Amino acid sequence: MKSHRLYEIHAEICQALTHPIRLEIIDLLRDGEKGVSELVQELEAPQSTVSRHLGIMRAKGVVHARRDGGFTYYQLTSDRILTAYDAMHDFAAEIFAYQSELVSND
Repeated sequence: MKSHRLYEIHAEICQALTHPIRLEIIDLLRDGEKGVSELVQELEAPQSTVSRHLGIMRAKGVVHARRDGGFTYYQLTSDRILTAYDAMHDFAAEIFAYQSELVSND
């Protein structure tokens, strides 16, 4: 039987992925490490917002940070995060297509 703690950790990881900005961060980190300023620019979001989301993701083990002088760089902790992200993104695209079809048929 699986440990209850394993389910708790699973839920914590899923919670870390429940915001569109955090999902976009995962997609942006797909190709490797990026600095906070680069993420801010690509997300077109305030630095405080990006930093808050990165902090949540870091606390849940989704990303880790590396400091270099006055700069902080983030990367995904595992490629398995991308596997999970891609599976859910594909499923979301299917739902989106289905909902779009329903709207266009009305």
